Amino acid sequence: MTRYNVAILGCGAIFSRHLAAIQNNLEHFKLVGLYDPINELQTKYTKELNVKAYNSEDEVYFDPEVNCVVILTPSNLHYKQAMTAMSNKKHVIVEKPATFFAHELKDLNSFAKKQKVAIFSILQVRLNPAVMIVKKALESGLLGEVRSVSLVQRWQRPLGYFSGWRGTQETGGGILREFGIHYLDILQFLVGMPHVSHASFFNTKFRQTNVSDTVYGLLDFETFGGSFEVSIASEPKNLECSLSVMTDKGFVKLGGKSLDEITTIELGSEADLKRFNSIKDEVNNQQRVNVDVQGASPYHPELYRQIVINPQRFRLEEAYNVINLVEQAYTFQERQN
Repeated sequence: MTRYNVAILGCGAIFSRHLAAIQNNLEHFKLVGLYDPINELQTKYTKELNVKAYNSEDEVYFDPEVNCVVILTPSNLHYKQAMTAMSNKKHVIVEKPATFFAHELKDLNSFAKKQKVAIFSILQVRLNPAVMIVKKALESGLLGEVRSVSLVQRWQRPLGYFSGWRGTQETGGGILREFGIHYLDILQFLVGMPHVSHASFFNTKFRQTNVSDTVYGLLDFETFGGSFEVSIASEPKNLECSLSVMTDKGFVKLGGKSLDEITTIELGSEADLKRFNSIKDEVNNQQRVNVDVQGASPYHPELYRQIVINPQRFRLEEAYNVINLVEQAYTFQERQN
């Protein structure tokens, strides 16, 4: 198994999750150093953690002690930084969105193979036990044939949230890449990859930016249809994050903070419900207690463990479908503008 000697690019809001992931997997991960262009932030963490403080981004790529770069920078930088890290024979772990465009993701995958390094994407919501239960129930045929699917994400963010790099479509990528991506990924992870037949974008709150705060989309799976609503304009707080699946045998709804609860299960027979509960018990009994107590989705530590023991599970190609789905949706925004 590979021993990852890690340098982290970016010490912003998501940094603490990745630090917790490393600290929960010290057998296979060692934090070597940090780089952030905000000097005070970098100094704070390097002193607290007693690790290297790099004077430039280039020093990260050229450090011979480092064999893995974790990229936690503004979204528009991910592609170029991942390419540069791999050109220097470093493995890469990249936060969402891994890229803005599906063709870039293909380029990264091809280059990783050429350089004989690994590149991983952060899709930790897939590790929610509730998601894993529904996945197994669908794959086993217990839930039957899907007839419709609907994602609803109604979150709140303050006006100041878009004051920095997130405040433009060009640097932040928009709310589907910043907020919706994890839950759109679960949608396609569970029921398959759709074609986006329509999407409408609205700016009802953050009017001082060019970033839409609400998106409605229609999905075509060929044999059934679906929809999504992603919004960060709810008040006064996060209201809902849910995914509903209707089938010819019943209905299941995921909810909670990050699709981490099965809020409704309706099946036509007691035997089917018993089988579903058996799957639920099996998944919950297998679930490793390896979580970070912060935030709505605490599975970064488990994702890092999976990178070591089951690397295929989170290799970058796993993010292709959702990047493609989001890219399809944004073509409608271009037409709308």
